[in-house]
Amino acid sequence: MSYDDGLVQDKKLIGLFNENGIVGTFNLNSGLLGQTNTWRRNNAPDIIATYVSKDSLLDIYKHHEIAAHGATHLNFLNASDSAIYQDVMTDIKQLTSLTKMAVISMAYPFGSSNEHIAGIVRTTGITNARTVASTHTFALPKDYLLWHPTCHDSTALEMVNDYLSLKSNGLSVFNVWGHSWEFDDAKRWNDITNFCRKIGNRKDIWYAGAGEFTSYQLALKGLIFRQDSIINPSPNQTIWYRQRNKLHSLAPGQAIPASKEYSGIKYMVLQDLL
Repeated sequence: MSYDDGLVQDKKLIGLFNENGIVGTFNLNSGLLGQTNTWRRNNAPDIIATYVSKDSLLDIYKHHEIAAHGATHLNFLNASDSAIYQDVMTDIKQLTSLTKMAVISMAYPFGSSNEHIAGIVRTTGITNARTVASTHTFALPKDYLLWHPTCHDSTALEMVNDYLSLKSNGLSVFNVWGHSWEFDDAKRWNDITNFCRKIGNRKDIWYAGAGEFTSYQLALKGLIFRQDSIINPSPNQTIWYRQRNKLHSLAPGQAIPASKEYSGIKYMVLQDLL
């Protein structure tokens, strides 16, 4: 669940997430925190945008991921390389200073992204960056710096049954994006409430922020496959695998014998991730 801008409506949405055991990634504009602005829109009513305050971040986003969205919500498609880099770095530094937490995820403001922009973002330490180009699939992203989500939340409820009925043992992800201020509309709020109740509080789903999810995929890529063993190198994090329908952990520095029993993990890494 990936939500942009950091408006006060995030509080209500987080309450819904917490009730259903769902983790969100909230992409914030650090340079706008605490402000109230009027957003002018064509063929739609203006929006009075009230951003959360700087001193409320740790309280509001407790148990959720705080991510970058550009310090000033700059449209990267109309900006120079140096301006893009500065806007992202300023956002990272300010959010890190306010929260004392690492900021490794972001969403492109206005969805303004392409391979060149992603290359600039890659130099900032960001490990994943979400676009607004919905795939309407549950496939893992091919490039985490151009992470195309599954869908906007306005269509998430239509897809939830397809996700819950997946039969594949391969890794999948249901990445939903949106803006909490859109839930001022009663029908939209009713839909997201129904979605969260259907998909939440399940034992067969991992609810994770974008940064945590990406870090795990990078750890899977870091596994070492030898003829007689599969090794999880020391710099990695703990990896989980299934053996005889039971989950087991593979801690950093540990190895398991290579055999047909573990062929699934090798296939998962080599086919789904690489």
